[in-house]
Amino acid sequence: MTVRVPWKRRRRLPGASSLMSRLAGSIMLGLALLWLVGVIGSAVVLQRLIDGKSDDELQETGLILVSFISRTPDLAAVADVLADAQARAAAYPPHDRFAYRVVDDAGRILLHSANAPAVEVAVPLREGLADAGGWRVATLGDRANARYLQVADPLAERREALIAAVFWLTAPLAVLLAFAAFMVLRASRSLMDHVRRTAKVVGERDPTAMGMLPLSGVATEMRPAVEATNQLLGRVSEALEAERSFTYNSAHELRTPIAAALAQAQLMASLCAHRPELAQHAARLVDSMARLARLAERLLALARAEGAEPLTREWVDLDRVARLTVEEFSHDPRLEGRELVADLVPARVRGDVDAIGLALRNLVENALVHGVGGRSIRVSCASDRDGSYLAVTDDGPGVGPDELPTLTERFRRAGHGSAVGLGAGLGLSIVAMLARRLRARLSLNSPPAGAATGFEALLYWPRPAKPF
Repeated sequence: MTVRVPWKRRRRLPGASSLMSRLAGSIMLGLALLWLVGVIGSAVVLQRLIDGKSDDELQETGLILVSFISRTPDLAAVADVLADAQARAAAYPPHDRFAYRVVDDAGRILLHSANAPAVEVAVPLREGLADAGGWRVATLGDRANARYLQVADPLAERREALIAAVFWLTAPLAVLLAFAAFMVLRASRSLMDHVRRTAKVVGERDPTAMGMLPLSGVATEMRPAVEATNQLLGRVSEALEAERSFTYNSAHELRTPIAAALAQAQLMASLCAHRPELAQHAARLVDSMARLARLAERLLALARAEGAEPLTREWVDLDRVARLTVEEFSHDPRLEGRELVADLVPARVRGDVDAIGLALRNLVENALVHGVGGRSIRVSCASDRDGSYLAVTDDGPGVGPDELPTLTERFRRAGHGSAVGLGAGLGLSIVAMLARRLRARLSLNSPPAGAATGFEALLYWPRPAKPF
C-alpha cells in the first residue's frame, strides 16, 4: 500500500528578511564606517607628523651644510669633503641620502650632489620650503658669499613612509574588526537560538491545551515578549476552555432528552404501523431524532478531542485497536450489504489508546455514511522503517479534488449523492484534531492510490521509536 503524506512548503513573506542578518549587517556596517573614518583620520594625522618631522630634519641638515659651506670659501675643498661623505654613505639605502646643490645669485650651479635629478629642478631663490618636481626643497642663504644652498628630499619617500605607517596601523585594526564581526555574529546567533528555542516550544505545544512558556533560560531582552505571549496564551486558553465547556455541557445535557424523544418517536412509529398515512411521518421523525442523537455524540467527542487534559504517551498496538473497532462495527446496519474487511500487520506507536480508538471509529463511521454505493470498507495498518500508519479505505463514490482540503473543517460535508446531509460534518474535524495531539499526520486521498474511485483516510506516525 502506498502511503501519501501531504507536505506544505514553507513560504517566506514578501519583503521578509532574517532578523539576525539585519542586526549583524547593521552593526558591521557601523563598525566598518567607524573603522574607515578612523583610518582616514589617522592617515591625515600621520601625514602631518611625517611632513613636519621630515621638514625639520631637512632644514636641520641644510643648516649644518650651509654653516660648513659659508666657512669654506673654496668650493673644491667642500666638494672633496662632501664626496668623501657621500662615498661613505653609499653603503646605506638610497632613501637615507638627500640631494643638494649650491647656486649663486644668478642661479648658476656652483656645486651639486651626485643625484642628477635634484640639480635640474627649478626652485625660486628665496629662503624657505617648496615642492618641485617630486622633491621637497629647503633653500638657505649664504649671505657672506652671495650663494644659496638647496637641500632636497624626495616626496616619494614620505608617501612610502605614510603607506607603511598606515598599513601597520590598520592591519591590527582590521584583525580587530574581523574579531568584532565574529563576536557580533556569535552574539546575534545566540539571540536567534533563544528565539528558535522559544518558537520550538510554542510549536510543540498542543494547540488545544495551551500552557505558559517557560521563562528559565530566556534572554533578558526576550523576557517581555515571552511574558506578553504568556498573557495572550492565558486569555486564548480561557476562551477555548469556555468554548469546550459549553460544547461539552450542552451535548451532555442534551443526551438524556434526545434519548427520551427518540424512544417516544420509536414508540409512535410502532403505534402508527397500521396507519400508512402516519407511519411515513413517524419514520422520518425517528430518523431525525437518531441523527440528532449522533450529532450530540459527535459534539461530546469533539469536546473530548479538544480537551485540555494531556494525552498519555504509551505503546499502542495499532492492529489490536483496529481489530476491536472492526468487531464493533461488523454488525452495524449502516453497512447495507457492504463488507468490513481488516488488513492488519502488527504495528506499534507511542500515543493514547483511547484517542487512537476514537479517531479510528470516526474514520469508520465516515466511511459508513459517505461510502454508500461501494462494496467494502477496508481497515488496514502496517509499519516500516519510515513510520507506521492506520488507514480506512472505501470504494464508494469518493469526493472531488476541490473538496479534499476543506473536509477537516467543522460541519463540512462531502457534496456527493445520497450522502449529502447524512453526516454531522464533524468526524474528520475530530480526527484532524486528534492527529495533531497524537503527533500524527492525517492524509485524505480520493481516489486511493491504484483505484478508480473511493476514499482513503490515513493516519501516519513518521519514524517511530523502537519498542522497549
